Amino acid sequence: MDCVYHTPQGRFNYRVGAVIAYRGRLLGVHDQRDSAHFHYLPGGRVRLHETMEEALCRELWEELGVKARVVRPLWLWESAPQENHHSLEVVFLTELDWEALPSLTEPFHRPDTDGQQHFYNWLALGDSPDYIFPDFIQKSFPRLPECLTLVSGLQAGAAELGQDCKFLTQEGLFNFRAAAVMVHEGKLLAMKEDRIAHWYLPGGRVRLGETMGQAALRELGEELGIGAKLLRPLWFCESFFALGDLPVHELAMYFLAQPDWQSFPSGEREFVREDTDKESHIFRWLDPREVTESALYPLVLQENFPGLPQRFSLVSDIRDRKVISK
Repeated sequence: MDCVYHTPQGRFNYRVGAVIAYRGRLLGVHDQRDSAHFHYLPGGRVRLHETMEEALCRELWEELGVKARVVRPLWLWESAPQENHHSLEVVFLTELDWEALPSLTEPFHRPDTDGQQHFYNWLALGDSPDYIFPDFIQKSFPRLPECLTLVSGLQAGAAELGQDCKFLTQEGLFNFRAAAVMVHEGKLLAMKEDRIAHWYLPGGRVRLGETMGQAALRELGEELGIGAKLLRPLWFCESFFALGDLPVHELAMYFLAQPDWQSFPSGEREFVREDTDKESHIFRWLDPREVTESALYPLVLQENFPGLPQRFSLVSDIRDRKVISK
């Protein structure tokens, strides 16, 4: 099933898009009902238990009938295209089997695997009348970011926040969270509960209508009672695992954060604190050896600490992926 979820508070949509450039022009697509000059990126919704790259290659095969190669991620875009809609999209630089396309210079159209016609054009952009959505691609092309770049179109306080982005379906659980990497004197702050065996990072689920950064700061206030400053994004992780017999597809954003030390609840190496829901959590400052040897998520942090990336990057962990047999 596609990762689009309807709730009483609104809709959550998760998709991928492709920047396909050939000889200085960008491939855009539009439907018959759109203006001939209005285009969007080829791509589509990610399915539950599918990686972003798998989704993009599948969508391009369904839409264009060609094989694709994902080169690298360009943008992570969170937006609200309509009121009460929450959209998350990852845009990749992508190459195709060029000889399989109907044209590399002229407009063309073709039906997708559902029989719907799509109209394609190689866009000059710049001073031409051509337009491609979203605006940051229109303004950037032909320049492209060297590493994954976070773009937010969600406005703080623009609407009342909806429910947590946690959606249970017959095919498994979709979960979307944001967390903080906080380091002090070479030690990493991690947390856990008595009922679970592994450590994880302070943070929690993103709510509908909330940016990932807002979610991370809100959760730090609820769990630790502190304010903090987000310094930069480190990783955007897609992970696949199981909770018992339940397959889970999780997206998680990890920010490097600087806490407000004056409001920090304890100077102890390990301490217990109740969150705003009266649930108790164990917090501990883990040294590098403990980070390496403990059960800790995300695995990319365990594998690299105390090193932290200077560039924002995308991480995919499919080693424990499970799906429900149909």
